[in-house]
Amino acid sequence: MPEYNRSCSDEIDHAIADQMHAAALQISKTCFDLKKLCVSVLGACMVIMIKFTANKVDHSIFAVGTALVLGFWVSDATSYFYQKALRLAIDHRFKTIADRNGEKYPLTSSSPAILKALFNMSMSLYFVLFAILVTTWFAFRCGWIG
Repeated sequence: MPEYNRSCSDEIDHAIADQMHAAALQISKTCFDLKKLCVSVLGACMVIMIKFTANKVDHSIFAVGTALVLGFWVSDATSYFYQKALRLAIDHRFKTIADRNGEKYPLTSSSPAILKALFNMSMSLYFVLFAILVTTWFAFRCGWIG
């Protein structure tokens, strides 16, 4: 693409897009940190709960674990949702710049959706932890373990 003279509006839009990109990267890092924190907090809570129940397994361990996983899952999904919204806003900025300069710019980002934020491959850790907790809770309730 040949070099063009950026207008003041183009410069402003590029600066805003750069800021949004930095925010999206920070949110992405936060999503990864939430996953690490979930595993750490879950492990620590399980140990503490077992100590509080006199080294016996009871329903509170599974309830607390499930609540923790669901809480982190919702937090991570919220971050993912806003990250997708930022990426779409960046695409719109670039489309505005392209339109202003008589170029075509295809939008590549999709609109954020709550269900896509909750159920995507980046949330697989929560799927696995939730499935393990619910399965073991069911097995404990049936008397198969414990």
